[in-house]
Amino acid sequence: MKKNILVALSLLGFSVALAPVLASAATAVTTSANITTPVATVTMSASAMAAAKARGDKELDRRIAALTDVNARIQTMQKVTDAFKQNLATNIQTQITGFAALKSKIQADTDAGVLKADVTSITQSYRVYALILPQVRIAAAADRGVLIAEMMTTLGNKLAARIQAAGKGGADVTAMTASLNDLGAKISDASTQAQASVSTSAALTPDRGDKTKMASNTATLAKARANLAAVEKDFLAARKDIDSIMKGLKAAASATTNTTVSH
Repeated sequence: MKKNILVALSLLGFSVALAPVLASAATAVTTSANITTPVATVTMSASAMAAAKARGDKELDRRIAALTDVNARIQTMQKVTDAFKQNLATNIQTQITGFAALKSKIQADTDAGVLKADVTSITQSYRVYALILPQVRIAAAADRGVLIAEMMTTLGNKLAARIQAAGKGGADVTAMTASLNDLGAKISDASTQAQASVSTSAALTPDRGDKTKMASNTATLAKARANLAAVEKDFLAARKDIDSIMKGLKAAASATTNTTVSH
């Protein structure tokens, strides 16, 4: 039996490779705070303008809160570089600052056409929910995937040593060896899928109201989420492999004990 049956998986190499891809994602999330929206002639009553400003405030506050939340999540990531986290945090802070400036501008608007254009720009120029937040959440999920894969690899190597010992003791380790090999394959695929989820979403840019671009981004994000779903599926299968190996080792130990006692 091979000294180490577990399929080799260099998580250090994966985490290092993950950071540059994530760094490109950080660059991609920056949107322009200076999009010029055509101003049409609009007539609004004072109460309508007040309602529009209140609606704009609410939408901007919601987005600022969401960005603040994901920024906190970024700081908990462990398998990305400090430089990446700082870069992404800086980009998000730029977004927050842009929202704050837009909020002040909306409150100061006196022209109905300008007000309408500014309120419209909240969704057209700042695609936070449509792009930035999903990118960050995908990166966070991939980061967790790397951590889980790392823990499973460590456990797999320990199980490999125990299987080897059981085999030397005369136990039939055929089934356990098959489960161990499958465990390594599932961990490797989970890592590949996690990387793909980030790579797929990293190059996305805000649609700025372009429906064709929006549809393309939506499809790409769906693909990235499918990659993450594959990661979860791999981990579920890997846990079953681990459970199977543990049961096999327990049975082998019991058989060895019974043989010793009978003699």
